[in-house]
Amino acid sequence: MASTKQCVTSATRVLRLLTVTSSLNKTNCCNAKKSINASIVSPMQAEGSTTASKALEHALTNNKEILSLVPNFGHSTLLKSRLNYISKPNYRYFSSLQKTNSSNKSAIITDQKTMVPWNCRYLSSKEVTKNMTLFTTEPFKGEVDPKTLEIKQSSGNPLVLMMAWLMAKQKHLKKYAQIYTEMGFDVMIVHVTPWQLLWPVKGTQVVAADTLKFLENNGSYTPIVVHGFSVGAYQLGEVMLQMSRNKERYAGILDRIVCQIWDSAADITEIPVGVPKSLFPKNPRMQSALRNYILYHMKTFHNQATIHYMRSSQMFHSTLIKQPALFFVSENDNIGPPSSNHAVRENWERANIKCTFKCWEHSQHAAHFIRHREEYLGCLLKHLESSGAIDSIGLKTRAKL
Repeated sequence: MASTKQCVTSATRVLRLLTVTSSLNKTNCCNAKKSINASIVSPMQAEGSTTASKALEHALTNNKEILSLVPNFGHSTLLKSRLNYISKPNYRYFSSLQKTNSSNKSAIITDQKTMVPWNCRYLSSKEVTKNMTLFTTEPFKGEVDPKTLEIKQSSGNPLVLMMAWLMAKQKHLKKYAQIYTEMGFDVMIVHVTPWQLLWPVKGTQVVAADTLKFLENNGSYTPIVVHGFSVGAYQLGEVMLQMSRNKERYAGILDRIVCQIWDSAADITEIPVGVPKSLFPKNPRMQSALRNYILYHMKTFHNQATIHYMRSSQMFHSTLIKQPALFFVSENDNIGPPSSNHAVRENWERANIKCTFKCWEHSQHAAHFIRHREEYLGCLLKHLESSGAIDSIGLKTRAKL
């Protein structure tokens, strides 16, 4: 009964709006009243709605002749625009999946079942550990063994081992992952937390052991491309330190690596600078406070932390990976400055490692791809091609590149 009263009240309000104007005669008002009363109750019963607005909306939608009775001024204009809005079909555009011009929205072709553009490749992710995530263009058919980290029924694609920067967001890492997944690679992203960085024995070294376990027990992933950012250089140093203790066991992993890319690689001397900026990018006071604490931490906990940073840095400079390397740096980067990267380059070239150096005058730490997209991709694809990494992918992908 209450719902029926609400419906009658709403209908009465509309009738008042129609009768206020002088352009409507008595006949039109009667027709409008009959049209509203004729269908004001049935939508309520059919849809099971408890609000008068929904019932009135259905009534007006099913009786389009009311539009001709509404004049084009005052509040009636709002009513008419509302009726027109109800009658319009509902189109959905996913700007996050595909960027299009406003004039070209109708050109988007989507799958009617999934509402995903047909020209957008499928990208799925699988959390192997809390610090390791695997990205691929194929749905995961098998599970991951929690003890050995072996993936049952792996895709058999080549692999990119991506060592992320500190506090990297998933949406930013996906942009780099999609560069490789579009070429037919699977991407394993390894990231560490600030706590794991400050306490290497129970932090970064545990992540390094899991990384080696994954590479060892998933031999179908070959060849391997190493792509590291910022503090990822230190993390790979921890991985190589564990490999150096048993070179015969991990020799197969080194043989599967074909090239390496280093984007804004940071040494241990930049830890007091890089960590505060990663945690508090827009708060200078907190950066200063955390910088002072990290200096205190490295001095006080020398045996628990600093000595491990030094060993990892030494291993990264001497390196067990002898494959060609590509460096991305910028002159205005204080976290991964060209000077420290040049020092690594000189040590590697003495070991007969082919190095390519790309330095911009102005860019952003671990974001050269965002600032210099075309140059970044050009250097990257040329490096992958010269090192033979692209030879492992299909003919269709090579033709696309």
